[in-house]
Amino acid sequence: MTVEDKKQKKRVNFWIAAAPGSQVSVAGTFNNWDPKANPMKDQSGKGYFKTDMLVPAGQHEYKFVVNGEWKTDPSCQKLVPGPFGSENCVLQIAKEFKVSESTHSGKLPNKPEKSKDVELCRKK
Repeated sequence: MTVEDKKQKKRVNFWIAAAPGSQVSVAGTFNNWDPKANPMKDQSGKGYFKTDMLVPAGQHEYKFVVNGEWKTDPSCQKLVPGPFGSENCVLQIAKEFKVSESTHSGKLPNKPEKSKDVELCRKK
């Protein structure tokens, strides 16, 4: 992965509550809907499954897979119709940008402004 590729991706923290001992993953357009590509771990053993991943800038659809069952994110505010008659969650990742003198009325920072990493909070 080049430095330019990394600039176009943002770290996203996915998490969802599920029964302890479940097999949980996140799948979406960012990983070709592969339910095995991004397994989630329950570090505490209390049913809070998490994973961090770099997601490219742009709009992505995703779902969680819990014990083989595809589930929408209960905290997702935007859903779109999926190709199989269900709904998919939508995640929007903004590209980094620089502030130009023509759009910034105050003192310019020494470094370009960057969008912050995205953190998605999930609850069952």
